[in-house]
Amino acid sequence: MKGRQQGRPTKWVSATIKEHVSVGKPGVKFEVWEKWKKNRRKLGTLTISVGGLRWRPHKGKLSKQRSWDIFAEWFAPE
Repeated sequence: MKGRQQGRPTKWVSATIKEHVSVGKPGVKFEVWEKWKKNRRKLGTLTISVGGLRWRPHKGKLSKQRSWDIFAEWFAPE
């Protein structure tokens, strides 16, 4: 199975933390790679900070920022 498969997500993340982690103003950065650093292709960087979430594509110029209020709306029942 090579390439894009219909019905399968192209990006996903799963994390479990059983301890409290303090997040300061600079935030915590996660580098997102394609398939365990296959071909050393970095997709981007996700920053989790006090102000919200920020996604910066690897070679992109603009970072997309979402506040915690907007993030909560994505998961709110309608």
